[in-house]
Amino acid sequence: MKSLLLSIAIVALVATSTSNAAVVYGGGTQTGSRFNAGAGAITYMNCFTAIDGTAAQTQLAVDSAIVGIRRLVSSGSVIDVGIKIYAAEMTFDGTNYGRGANYEIYSAASIGPGAASVTQLVDTGAVSGVTLNLETVSSAGFGGWWIGVGFTGANAGNAANGWRVVNGPTTGTSINGIGMFNYQSSGAFQAFYTLSASSAQNRMMVDVNGTLSGTAVPEPGTFIPAAALVAGALLRRRRSRSHRSGGAAA
Repeated sequence: MKSLLLSIAIVALVATSTSNAAVVYGGGTQTGSRFNAGAGAITYMNCFTAIDGTAAQTQLAVDSAIVGIRRLVSSGSVIDVGIKIYAAEMTFDGTNYGRGANYEIYSAASIGPGAASVTQLVDTGAVSGVTLNLETVSSAGFGGWWIGVGFTGANAGNAANGWRVVNGPTTGTSINGIGMFNYQSSGAFQAFYTLSASSAQNRMMVDVNGTLSGTAVPEPGTFIPAAALVAGALLRRRRSRSHRSGGAAA
């Protein structure tokens, strides 16, 4: 009987799993600034996505991402550069934010030539197999994670290319600051830096599509009807067997 009720409980839990593919972070108005952390460094934008606490949404599967790279003309053309894009888990120890598991989700040795200054959108395309555990402690109702950009190649540190700076997002929310890994060859992850201490312009241009997932925990009463049905069915079976054998009903 106990094992049967446990099976019912497991089925009920599985039935309440939730999955919603959507834009989970993005928007924000472009500013007149860009940022390049230098060769060998990775800049990280903190991203907080609204989560449904009743559905225990604790994970985000990254489906795709688009970052905006500001490219300026120098000597008649834009300076070519390579790029890597990352998605990373966010950690929080009660005081400090950190970087957990880090996944490279896009890499290109060149983002192409050009003859005019432009904010170029670099699209990762479909991403598969990258699921982040969300940081759900520091901000009630939100799950935190990171998107990172690192420039590569001979022109990696050339400031003519930089991640476009924007104001606050229109989808999701963020802390007004950026994280960086290996800034000035530190070999460490550090959060948060501010580019403009007097404004909200300390965020980077990125739009991310993802799938939130989790399992709702049913209220205790959820199991009572199912348990009652099973108990009733067992009772009816015992009565039926008893009648067939000539015994008294229980």
